[in-house]
Parts: sequence; C-alpha cells; structure tokens
Amino acid sequence: MARHRGSGGTRGVSTTLIVALVVVVLLVLGVLGWLQLRDRIDDQATEAAGTCVEGDAELHIAADPLIAPTLTDLAATWNTDVAPVIRDYCITAHVTATESTPTATALGAESPWNPELGPEPALWVPVDTRAADRAGTSASGQRRSLATSPIVLAAPTALRNGLSAAGVEWRDLPSLQATPGSLSTLGLMPWESLRMALPTGARSDATVPALEALAAASTTGTGPLTLDEADSPDVVTATTELALGADALDIAAGPATADALTALAANSTPESPIHAVPVTEKQLYDAVTDGTADGIAGFLPAGATPIADFPAVVLSTPWVDETLSRAAGQFIDYVRNPDQAQNFLDDGFRSEDGDSPDTSDSDAATFTYPPVTSVLAAAEPSVGDTLLDIRLNPRSPTKTTVLVDTTASMAAVDGDSTRLDDTASAIDSVLRRTPNSSIVGMYVFDDTSSYRTAVARDALTLAQRAALTSALDTVTPTETAPVYDSILATYADAVDNYDPSRPNSMLVILDSDDTSLDDDSTSTSTDTADEFLDRLDELTDSSAPVRIDIVVLGDDVTDSGTLQDLTDRTGGSYSTLSSTANDDLTGLIRKLIS
Repeated sequence: MARHRGSGGTRGVSTTLIVALVVVVLLVLGVLGWLQLRDRIDDQATEAAGTCVEGDAELHIAADPLIAPTLTDLAATWNTDVAPVIRDYCITAHVTATESTPTATALGAESPWNPELGPEPALWVPVDTRAADRAGTSASGQRRSLATSPIVLAAPTALRNGLSAAGVEWRDLPSLQATPGSLSTLGLMPWESLRMALPTGARSDATVPALEALAAASTTGTGPLTLDEADSPDVVTATTELALGADALDIAAGPATADALTALAANSTPESPIHAVPVTEKQLYDAVTDGTADGIAGFLPAGATPIADFPAVVLSTPWVDETLSRAAGQFIDYVRNPDQAQNFLDDGFRSEDGDSPDTSDSDAATFTYPPVTSVLAAAEPSVGDTLLDIRLNPRSPTKTTVLVDTTASMAAVDGDSTRLDDTASAIDSVLRRTPNSSIVGMYVFDDTSSYRTAVARDALTLAQRAALTSALDTVTPTETAPVYDSILATYADAVDNYDPSRPNSMLVILDSDDTSLDDDSTSTSTDTADEFLDRLDELTDSSAPVRIDIVVLGDDVTDSGTLQDLTDRTGGSYSTLSSTANDDLTGLIRKLIS
C-alpha cells in the first residue's frame, strides 16, 4: 500500500514537470513569435515608407552652365544609388543649366518665376557669391560652396610666360593697355602694347570680378571694395583706360567671352586682334581640353585673385516647401561628400579650399593651374554695377572749359536748393566719373570785367578736383549778365590753348539773357547779336576746333536763336532744362563732358 502511494506521487511529480516544461516552451515560442511579429511590423513599416506613400517629388536645380554638367552626372547617381525618400516622398533631382545673371534677376524680382529659365528651382548654384547676392531675400539662406575656380586672363602661352616672368600685377593692366609699346619695355618686343578685351555679353561673368581685382589693387588690396572706392578718381581712371582700349579692339573681341576665346585660338601671335581676356579658369579649361583653345593658357596677375565659388543656395521662395528644402539640403550634403566632390576636380574645378586637381591624368596634364596666394573678398552688387557702368560708358580724356552764369537769378531756389548749388553738385558728380587725364577749367561772370577765371584749366589732380568742386561755393552773384563777352573770352582762350591730342570743348550753363547790351558804360560789350556771331567767326580756327555746348536752365533766356546759331557753327548742342531739382542736369553734363 505504501509502495502504491509512492508510485502515485512519482507520477504526480512527473506530470507537474511536464506541465511546467510545456509552459516554458509555450512562453519561449510566444516570445519568439512576438519578436518575429515585431520585426515583421517594422519591415512592413519600412517597406511602406520606401513605397513613398505621399508620392513622387521633383527637386529642380538651376545651375550655372559651367557647373551644370558635373551636377547633372551627380544628380543621376543620387537618383539611382541613394534613391532618396524624404517625408514619404520619392525624390528625383533634375538639373537645368541657367546663366547666373538672368537667374539672379528673376529671383530678385517681385514677380513670378520666369519659365523661360526652366522649372521653378528649389536649389540654385550660380557662378559666384556676387550673383547670389543679386537675388536678394530669395537667396538669403545658408550657402555652401561646391567648388571654386579663379578668374584668370586667357592669353597666348608665350605672352602668359612673359607676363608671369615680369611679375605683372592687376594694377599694371591699365597702363599696359593704354601706353604704346608698354609690353616692349617688359622684354616682350613683338607684342608692343596689351590688347585686352572686356566682354559684357552672355556668359561673360569674369569681366566684373576682374575689374574689381584691378580696383582693389589700387585701393584696399584684398577687398571687399567699397562703393566710394569704386567711384574714386584713380579707379575710374584705371577702369576707363582698360575700357577704352577694349572698345578700340577688333570686333572679334566681343561681345561675349566665348568670342574672345575663339579669336585668341584663331590667332595667338603678337599680330592677333586680341591678346587677353578675363575668364573663369573652368571656362578656359573646357576650351583647352576640348581642343578649341590650343596654345592658350591662364595668366594670374599678382595680387588678390577674384574667385568663382559656385555656392549652393537653398532658395526661399513661395514654391519651395519643407520637403523640397530638405531634399536640396540632402543633395548638397551628397555632392560635397569627398567621394562625390572628386567629380568637380576631375572636371577642372578647384576644391572649396582652392586645391587644384591632380594633373597626372591625360586631360588635366594639358592644363596648368597657377597658384593662388591671395583671395579677393567679393564686394556688394552695387560696386559691380558701378564698375560695369564705367566699363560700358568710358569717357575719353577731354579738354573742357566750363562757363557758369553767376547772376543773382542763379540763386533762385529750385526744389530744395538753388540753381547754382545744383549746378555745383552736378559738376562735382560728373568730375568724379571723369578720368585724371582729362583737363578741366572754369570761368564765371564778373561785374567789372565781364568774366574771370575761377579755376585755370589743368589735369584732374586731387587739388584740381577740389578747386573745381568748391569754385562756386563762395561766388558773389553778379548784377549784370555779360553772356556774349564771357562766351567770346572763354572761347578765345580755349582756341588759343587748343590741345590736338584730345577733343576740346566749352560748356556754357546759363539762366539769363545778356544784359551788357544795355550798358553803355561797358566799352567792351558786344553791340548786337549779329556782331557777336561775327566776332565768334573771327575767333574760329579750323585747325583748332572747339565745340561749344550750351545748357539753359529755366525759361528766362529769350535769345535762344542766337545761342542755337552759335552751337551750330561750332558743332555743339543747345539744351534746355526746366528744373535743376533732379538728376537731369548731372546726366546732361556727363554726356557733354565726354
């Protein structure tokens, strides 16, 4: 009986162990099943995300034509190898080549995007920071450079070597352009003087930075150049000398940089119609490596070098939402990764830090990269606008005598100031844009002797500029208006001191009729308008032509017929302005003193 009970206890224990084991197994299986289920749920979630439940989205990238091909290749690998999914959207990148200047204009305008430039971009890669700055708030976000390329002068290799050996600097270029035989003095006998083009047509983005480097070399050194410095006499003179030389070149020098490169490649001898042209180094690299610019090399003048830094800009525009903004940021990160960034070096760019490509490969071996020792800090867009205006409207050195009516009527208030003050301000503004080599003097009316020399004619040194600018500040208004006698005296002096090396002219600014005709006590006064014109003819010398331009302020001058006849006889012009309370007088004087 006892053994029977013992046997039953053993069976109970065994049953309990079996149940426990079953429970453990079930628990293990349950845990394993839960883990598998969790992984399956995660996989399904990942798969759901990867299927782009929100659909497809296109990242449009507007890029300068120089960098667009490289970005197009990188976008293709990003689309296939990365296959980005952002906020449940499958992203596909597309690159459109768009010139930097019109794109900046379109982005900076308070108007819809110009569809002629391509699809509305979320990411923009212009040629440089200068272009990005022109887009205003649309490009005000973070910018990251993708690659760099210095501005160099494309020139025949022989000339490049000679300029390098001579240590030519940016600030030397104007004198090399303007001085006959300048290159001969550097040991480059066959080249005589520099023939440097300054294109302003399509894809000529290197011209303004080159002028900026020239201006900085004469002022700040490494920049950024200020607006006052760009408008200074020395910079105006240097830019004018380069511009006048460029305008005198054969038509082959422009209107675009590509035209100049073509002319260089067609004739790289000293007799070529063009010797040099500013280019982005990448632009020259493309022309050299594709065989269209054989024998042309890049010369880097000494001094601070302007750089095309190709900034990637995530745009802040109405059509860029958070998804596209994130996609643009991720694309920038991708192309700046060292593996991808190598593509820029392979295509002839320099790195963000300015490192040049490895020239051991076959293409790069045909192209040399001069070392950049100093980088020019980019100036604000208004500075570039000023330099471009001087380049497009250079004023040849002239010899001009200004005769200003200083009668009491010129003290009349017109707007916020007097006619005389407005005239002084206009003359000052024009002189600031007149090259140092111009010669200018000033005559004014006088009660006792009809006229007097306020400032003798001389070249526009700083002292001469200051004298001309202040000449009208302390003038005592005259009671009489000796218009005819003053004109004749000024004209006689101008003819006697004629300078055959430049245009000679006389600028008369009036607001009065001649009152000396009624003054019997003035023995030297002209008796009649006819006699005045006869005396003018007697003074005229065909071998010493002096043009007379007359500007009449207000409507008080009644003998316009006589004055118009005068200007016609000397090949000048007659103009009237109803008011001096605007910039019209400045613009007119600027046109006439040129």
